[in-house]
Amino acid sequence: MVDTHCHLIDPQFIKDLDAVLARARTAGITRIVNTGYDTETSDQAVRMSRQYPWLAPAVGIHPNEAADQSIKEMGRIRELLENDCVVAVGETGLDYYRDFSPREAQKELFRLHIVLAKDRNLPILIHTRNSIEDAISILKFEDFHNGVFHCYSGSYEQAKRILDMGFYISFAGVLTFSRRIRDLIRKLPRDRLLLETDAPFLSPAGHRGKRNEPAFIIETLRAAADILNVLPEELETILDRNASLLFAFKE
Repeated sequence: MVDTHCHLIDPQFIKDLDAVLARARTAGITRIVNTGYDTETSDQAVRMSRQYPWLAPAVGIHPNEAADQSIKEMGRIRELLENDCVVAVGETGLDYYRDFSPREAQKELFRLHIVLAKDRNLPILIHTRNSIEDAISILKFEDFHNGVFHCYSGSYEQAKRILDMGFYISFAGVLTFSRRIRDLIRKLPRDRLLLETDAPFLSPAGHRGKRNEPAFIIETLRAAADILNVLPEELETILDRNASLLFAFKE
């Protein structure tokens, strides 16, 4: 099973990372996309992949970071993309839920990530909170169609447009307890779906209120399989194939 979006570089994993990774292996996790959210964590994700090759790094700057300053730091993200181990650009995108950063600066930062993804022929990991329409507009304007809307929470109508553009849609632990998200996933084509933990955030139902970790994705997989009326093993095969097609994992 592939966890397609996780933040093992988060400080919450400093004290027991080896135990977290051991539990992930025991649960059957074969690959984790270890996602940076600023220059420091992106650099750390690249370094971690040298010790743990099954942790595939993604590098980028989250929109909640100070976008005006982050724009000046994109040169470092470009440098990190020279590492062949990097499988994606991001986490990037737009976040209008928290007023941490001016919207126009967020849009410019997002565009800069798209340019890098084009240059490196890599998918992009897209964060959208109260901002899906603007994200779709920017991607259309930039004529970019390679990536995933992670931890999706939009509408079915928006999902159809996203899929028509060629993107994947990913769901996290919210799927295990949100009726709206459960109803949504039933309507989507299985060959465009991914699952993730977004650990240490968004724990599934059985672990709500606790730190999330990659091993818990199995609970989300079982919930998704139940919703879609398929065996978990069958759905896992489909999802892992989707992840391999998007991220072009190296063996």
